[in-house]
Amino acid sequence: MPLVKIVLEGAIAGLAFASGDNFVVGLWDSGPLGPMTDVMWARPDGSRVLLAPDEDVAAFVAGTYSFDETRVVPIRAARSREGFSVTAGDVHLDADAGRAHPLFAARPRPLRRWLPWVRFEDAVLRRLVGRFVVGGAEGVRMHGTTPSGAREWYRIDGYRTIVAARGEVAGADLGALTELRPDPGFGFSGFPSRPALVSCSPVIDRPPG
Repeated sequence: MPLVKIVLEGAIAGLAFASGDNFVVGLWDSGPLGPMTDVMWARPDGSRVLLAPDEDVAAFVAGTYSFDETRVVPIRAARSREGFSVTAGDVHLDADAGRAHPLFAARPRPLRRWLPWVRFEDAVLRRLVGRFVVGGAEGVRMHGTTPSGAREWYRIDGYRTIVAARGEVAGADLGALTELRPDPGFGFSGFPSRPALVSCSPVIDRPPG
């Protein structure tokens, strides 16, 4: 059966709080469903929750990644040069990002968007960049196969550390910004332990449907 190629453009943010709540937020400017925002939430007990704005987004994201629970909730999101803000049901997140790291933008766009180069970065450069440039990303993968069997390439355009953030769930403050826990198992790779906002364009090859 031929695979369907899916391309998204936007950003992924990863952040965590002293409460033990970890979040990976997809802030997508374009994709097969148009602009959309989704929130992957690893709760302190380890359970994985997907927050999606409608059934189509829920089916698309849950068809690629793994969750214990999916909730369709109203989602509002805004991005600016300073960072982003997201409200997804009872979850509210505000984050401020620092300056863009010059190394990522220094790679020519045609090169960083070329899938063989993404595989080279994943196989050869990932551990060096993950340890000495990004920090806490030595084991993070840029290419792999998701639990659903989809092949995915993360084409990274830019990287900004999150320098300040605030989180609430049902009005309860989540505490100080902290490093993310080890991979919660959403996909084939976790997010770097250091909170960050990453500009990227994932390519996903997955079975139709």
